[in-house]
Amino acid sequence: MQIGCLARYFNPYKEEVKFAEDNNFPTIIHAVLDINEFREHVPKLVRILKYLGHDDLIIHPICESETIDRNTIYKLSDEMTFALEKLEKENITLYLENNSRLDRVFNTTNEIEIIFKQNPKLEFILDIAHIDDYEHLESMIEIKIPKILHVADRRMKLVHEHLPIGQGNIDYSYIFTNILNEFDGKIILEIVQSSEDIINSKVKIEEYFNL
Repeated sequence: MQIGCLARYFNPYKEEVKFAEDNNFPTIIHAVLDINEFREHVPKLVRILKYLGHDDLIIHPICESETIDRNTIYKLSDEMTFALEKLEKENITLYLENNSRLDRVFNTTNEIEIIFKQNPKLEFILDIAHIDDYEHLESMIEIKIPKILHVADRRMKLVHEHLPIGQGNIDYSYIFTNILNEFDGKIILEIVQSSEDIINSKVKIEEYFNL
């Protein structure tokens, strides 16, 4: 199992790359795209990925440029179809990340089912810190088994938060023993507090999987 970390935007990029290399973290591009930015930025991302020699791309969808309504998820689905067509030509695998209730798009099981039913070649990156509860987590996995996990802790009473593992109350021992016990894909730590927090969180995850 490979474990990655989030590049901290407030640190010099070279320092973040060195930190990742020194601690054996893999690298993957994570693009936050508004629903109306796909047509402009997906072709740019293809060029960047080809330059870097990457064959995976994560898209974190948001919708801030227009009002979200019941048709938004279908528009997002169309944009994912566009992105898949561009990326498949370059043998790049596309992963879509679920949102928390804070962003209000691609969060509910109904929306997740719509997207993957219409785009079966699309892969799922599941952000555990974005779940409503453990039942929500299980229902998403029933729709599409994730190949990548975003992992951070959170105080579940808050809608959105990313803390080092052990500083919130998400029961990762329960999750990895009872819900994702057969997971064998990549894990990316979405933790930005300190290098020590990131390394300690990696150690905890490795302990859960007996790595």
